[in-house]
Amino acid sequence: KVFDADLQHWIAKLTEKEIQLSANLVFRIRKAPWYAGLHQKNKPPLSNQLKRVAKQSGLIVPDTPLIFSSKSGDREVQDVHPLHGLVTNKPWDYGLTQSGLATQVDLAIVCSEQDARQVQHFLYRMHERARPGKTEQDYLLDYPGFAQAFGLPLNVPAPGDPNWFNLNDHGTGNVLQTAKQLGQRLCHALEAISYKKTGTVVLIYVPTRWRELNMVQAESEQFNLHDYVKAYAARRGLSTQFIREETTRNQQLCRIRWWLGLALYAKALRTPWRINCIDEETAYVGIGYSINHEAALGKHILLGCSHLYSARGEGLQFRLGRIENPVIRGKNPFMSEDDARRTGETIRQLFFDAKMRLPKRVVIHKRTYFTQDEQRGLCQGLEGIVNVELIEINIEESLRYLASKRNGDSLSIDSFPVPRGTTVVLNGHSVLLWVHGAAPNIAKPNFKYYQGKRRIPAPLLIRRYSGQSDVVQVASEILGLSKMNWNHFDYYSQLPATLESAGAIARVGKYLSAFSSAAYDYRLLI
Repeated sequence: KVFDADLQHWIAKLTEKEIQLSANLVFRIRKAPWYAGLHQKNKPPLSNQLKRVAKQSGLIVPDTPLIFSSKSGDREVQDVHPLHGLVTNKPWDYGLTQSGLATQVDLAIVCSEQDARQVQHFLYRMHERARPGKTEQDYLLDYPGFAQAFGLPLNVPAPGDPNWFNLNDHGTGNVLQTAKQLGQRLCHALEAISYKKTGTVVLIYVPTRWRELNMVQAESEQFNLHDYVKAYAARRGLSTQFIREETTRNQQLCRIRWWLGLALYAKALRTPWRINCIDEETAYVGIGYSINHEAALGKHILLGCSHLYSARGEGLQFRLGRIENPVIRGKNPFMSEDDARRTGETIRQLFFDAKMRLPKRVVIHKRTYFTQDEQRGLCQGLEGIVNVELIEINIEESLRYLASKRNGDSLSIDSFPVPRGTTVVLNGHSVLLWVHGAAPNIAKPNFKYYQGKRRIPAPLLIRRYSGQSDVVQVASEILGLSKMNWNHFDYYSQLPATLESAGAIARVGKYLSAFSSAAYDYRLLI
């Protein structure tokens, strides 16, 4: 409402004013309000009067449900909210715990000796309950302790135990040399851990004194400590969780424990929930790029691909490759026709290796537009696939819509933003989709919740270059994939997991480039 009041103030100042440009020419800015009329299931339609002023049309797509296990573990249950579904049920793969195949989450700790007591105290409190603060109760529920939340214990070692590794973080030389020494010592610890029990999640403590070592920009080289260690751990098949000193001192205990608990459960290669919009015959792919400025020309564009080809929604994997003949337009790299064909062939082969058959549908998400060469090459590589969907997804920062409330045949501005799932049709191949928007309040479902509680949300601009699926299916899949980031406990991410994960492997790619043929589980690099 404050935004609308400011908007009306400036509209009054700038419109309906006549500016005399010459004796015969007058310039006038007129008011031109722009409305989108939306259809929502089980809601009355707009009146004819309101339909006449709506210059755009669309609908509110219901949020995609998530699937969990019942508390007894004998059936699947649905819930639209990740946290509510987990609290009232059990993780989707709870059957693994009941069967005795995976009965606990094991941690290994890497930190300096001087930080050991603080880290130990912080981790032991993961077993304790915590209540959300007043400002968090619209999206957080009480944290009941790790074992109660996830249905199995968290095994935290103590200093001196075999799974507790003291790290010497004193270095010599300049900042770059010290950062590299620290990275190598962390990797030596990871190597030792990899020879021990499989499935262990490695927690690495990052004190504030490392601040200048986390990212070092030298004249001829850039070194990212986090990405360097993540890449090494992924090659070893190890999941890692970095904990910064600021996190251990954060007083939002409920939020921190839920976030860390979920991350540790997922990185133990467990599946807290799956989405209910994926079928057995569809492969989902995200494409992201990274430019390695230190590599030679022709080897400097890294292509990160994320592949999701499991109907259960938990089989997201990374794959890294190079664009052999990149085409640079503006600051963005694009694939040549041959590069795109090879990418398509890789997608076909990965799905066939997993399912022993070809998918009937392939959905490819990308942050940049699909050139004609990319469209031809991908379709050639995916020959035999009935439906190839090429979809560009970007945050449209230049557009802001305000939600209205109906009072009979009149409208007033809502105090909450546009609902999540709002879809406005622009033309036959483009829509606006609000992944970020008003959603149900977790404590009071008839009330609203807005993640972040600040600013007017920007929609995603969805452009389709190829494909046959209707707008509801495309929007539902994007909404579902926005709830697949297991590295935080927000209700959703603004982008689908396909694009977030593709961007992640592309960023880490310079440290994985010698291992480009390998595929990595999504959870190893988050």
